[in-house]
Amino acid sequence: MTVKDEFDFLVDQLLDNAVKEFKTTEQYMLLQEKLDRMETDCETILNSGDRGFVTECFELILEVSGQEEIYVYRKGLTDSVKILKWLGVLA
Repeated sequence: MTVKDEFDFLVDQLLDNAVKEFKTTEQYMLLQEKLDRMETDCETILNSGDRGFVTECFELILEVSGQEEIYVYRKGLTDSVKILKWLGVLA
């Protein structure tokens, strides 16, 4: 396993743990309730053709948001290391 592979694995584990921790918060629970209500509303308001399109749109939005989350998390970690090196905390 290369150093990059090890770093990627570490970052993935840190991100997974952060997401798991977030899912235990009240903020997440409130957001999940809103999502559940929105899904119920979509099922009752939209016809099946529209529902498929809306579902596809939401899935794409969630996928893009997830990729953005991963990018920002990785960038934050690498930027933190750069700052610590600049401050002389790390060699």
